[in-house]
Amino acid sequence: MKKLVAVIFAILLLSSVMSIASAKRFEVKYDPLPNRFEGTPTFCTKEPAQDPNVPESIIPILLKKTKANLDAWIGPLKSSSQRDAKWDINYVEIPRSKQASFDYAKCNVIISFLKTPPQGLEGVEILGRHYFKDNTNHVEIYYQGYGICETKDSQWTYWYTCQQDSPKLIVAMEAILRHELGHAMGLGHYISEELLYTGGLGHPSSIMVPILDVLASPSHTPLDPELMEIMPVDIAKLKEIYGNDGWGKKTEIKKEKANSKVIQIKNGKAIIEKITVQIPPELYKKGQKANVILLHDGKTDTQKVLVNSKGKLDYTFKITDKTVPGKYEITINYLGKTIKKFSYEIR
Repeated sequence: MKKLVAVIFAILLLSSVMSIASAKRFEVKYDPLPNRFEGTPTFCTKEPAQDPNVPESIIPILLKKTKANLDAWIGPLKSSSQRDAKWDINYVEIPRSKQASFDYAKCNVIISFLKTPPQGLEGVEILGRHYFKDNTNHVEIYYQGYGICETKDSQWTYWYTCQQDSPKLIVAMEAILRHELGHAMGLGHYISEELLYTGGLGHPSSIMVPILDVLASPSHTPLDPELMEIMPVDIAKLKEIYGNDGWGKKTEIKKEKANSKVIQIKNGKAIIEKITVQIPPELYKKGQKANVILLHDGKTDTQKVLVNSKGKLDYTFKITDKTVPGKYEITINYLGKTIKKFSYEIR
């Protein structure tokens, strides 16, 4: 009888929560990321390394599913756009035998399947991640399964997340991959109070909800990875970022030799070098700062500098009698592109 009452109460509680959710208009925050594709992007998938805990028969299936989940993004972009919109991509699978010699510079996105997160992230329950480095998107999916372990003392039973030798189900890795591919294309997280009201139950409104929780526990029902789908709001956001015509044309930055200058240190006096750079109009994004990278003696120092509404950047390089003599190189980098370089020889 107690179990029946508990079940009825749970149903009534869920119904109440869903009624509140349907009646409330939720505020949504869905900001883009600074990384952008220009021209036709190339997605490169690395064949996973051999692992005694992962049957080799799974690998071809995993690679096939990777392409299918990429197509799950591209298909709706094409079908909801005019015929001449350019949403095409290049797709490359890199076998194990060629990974050491492969030219990764051609890849806009590199997709890797790794056993566990890299050192420094270990112990954190990360199922996958995206990061943008050296003008390349990296998508990593960690395939080692997580489970729930149990320990007891004289009074209590404790459950905690622990790693298992067996890999996660492919359907779970697919859901994580779809989410991380959204980040690679420039989508941030879809943040809404909706999840607070529904407790994560039901069909999420976006594939980009911030927590892809696919781990079950004795006291918790996770998100169903099969319900983690690319939604119309995700496609609409991408078209808002890139426009209805597709990824857009590739911005060509004219390569210039570094502007060289020799400066003689003067005792007791400071020398101010004012550097002004104009960001190409087609590359400029409101609110996006530039990276000013100072290289000296093999060491780099990076500062983020504001670009004004006209696309102009001002940076001051100060030389005093305490400045270490030598060669200094200043690189202005914007959205992963080198805009201009300045070279100084301080004597």
